[in-house]
Amino acid sequence: MTQERRPVSLPVSPRRTHRPASGALLLALSVLVPAIALAFGPGEGGGLVGQPEAERAGEELFGRNCQPCHNTRGHGGKCPQLVRGAWGPGGANSDQFMFDTITHGRPNTQMGAFGQALKPEEIRQIVAFLRAEARRVAAADGMKKKDPEADLWY
Repeated sequence: MTQERRPVSLPVSPRRTHRPASGALLLALSVLVPAIALAFGPGEGGGLVGQPEAERAGEELFGRNCQPCHNTRGHGGKCPQLVRGAWGPGGANSDQFMFDTITHGRPNTQMGAFGQALKPEEIRQIVAFLRAEARRVAAADGMKKKDPEADLWY
């Protein structure tokens, strides 16, 4: 003998019984995260940014290891460019994030891990080169009219 199943309706309260704390949490995080970042400095990834000798060494390392996918000087190829948008000056991706990406790769992407092939110092040199190139590109971009689709990657 089989019983017929009927849908069960749940009572719906017309009034909210509590207020979400998400606004307060977002406000607290927006203050705390930058403060913590400033307190701890640039992290392992940015230790050589702004040092011309490290930038030159990073340029050579980039040419040997990264250029086949990211094109000359990080301007994009079959993989994303690394000098504008989120990777550029003021972008969302920090030096530490770039260091970690090069070291460990990115899951479900073409970006492989280079932590076994390159020493941490060499990865920091690549980060320093890319940041210097991003500053150069930003200065050059500031001198010409911006194409609204220039930073899009399809």
